[in-house]
Amino acid sequence: MNSFTVGKVITKLSRRQLLSVSAVPSEWKHATVVPVFKKGASADVSNYRPISLTCISSKIMERVIVNSLMEHFHKHNIISKAQRGFLKRLSTLTNLLESFNDWTLALQNHSGVTSGGSKRCT
Repeated sequence: MNSFTVGKVITKLSRRQLLSVSAVPSEWKHATVVPVFKKGASADVSNYRPISLTCISSKIMERVIVNSLMEHFHKHNIISKAQRGFLKRLSTLTNLLESFNDWTLALQNHSGVTSGGSKRCT
C-alpha cells in the first residue's frame, strides 16, 4: 500500500466518521505551547516565538479539509487571479514583483498606472 492509497483511506474515514457527527474529539482542541528561540539575547523573552504542538490526527484532518476546499475553489474559479497569499508556489512577494514589473513597463511606455490596470496617458 503506497502513501497515496493510505491518504485516500484516511480521507474517506475522516469524512465519514468526523464530518458525519459534526464534532471533533476534545483532544484535538488542545495544544502544548512551547517557546522556540529566534535570535538575539536568549534572556530576552521577545526573542522567542510560540509553537503549538497539537495532535497529529488533527493536523491530518486539517490538511484533508484544506485540500478539499482548495480543490473546490480552483474547480469553481472562486479564487481571484490576484490572490497570492496562502497559495502554493505564490506569495505576496510574487504579487509585489508583478506590480513592480507593471509599473516599470508603464514608465517605459509612458503610460499611467491606475488601480484598475495600466492606461495610456493623453
